[in-house]
Amino acid sequence: MKKIVFYFLLLVFCLSCEEPVIYKDFILKKIPYTGNELRMDGYYYRYLDCESNNYIAACCFYRNGVLLDIVGAALSLEEADEKIKQFMERDVNSNYERSNWGLFVVDNQTIKFELYYPQEYFTRWTGIMEGVILNDTTFRITSFYDPSNDERRTKNDTYYFRQFSPKPDSTVANKWIK
Repeated sequence: MKKIVFYFLLLVFCLSCEEPVIYKDFILKKIPYTGNELRMDGYYYRYLDCESNNYIAACCFYRNGVLLDIVGAALSLEEADEKIKQFMERDVNSNYERSNWGLFVVDNQTIKFELYYPQEYFTRWTGIMEGVILNDTTFRITSFYDPSNDERRTKNDTYYFRQFSPKPDSTVANKWIK
């Protein structure tokens, strides 16, 4: 009986730790973005549920090569704007999630970005999206690479630009990618 209580208390202790998750290293390197293929004065979004348009994924790209990924329920772009504003208003020191931050690189008309994806309870692997930039307000992701199992999948996700100001500060809010 003592062993059961001990293991139960150990489990509760481990689960109550602030960040029991192991984050794998990024494959992409942080490279400042100096190009003009993408706009930096807002965010790019895509609808996750194409039939009802209930969820929006938004990515804010920054000149320092960092990106902020926000996913949430939003019935309109105005609601997406509100989600980003709410995200900005969080306490910078405690409520930002490491898994919201990633890296991106642009090479001519090719874009790659790397984000964390939960695949195991205590481990966050990265995944690399790759696609083509159609113009400075639109790009299409055509593939996803999962380095945890060396798997590639075909994608067809189009992101559209929305002007938005001010964006969350990538140097203050992001304490993980330096």
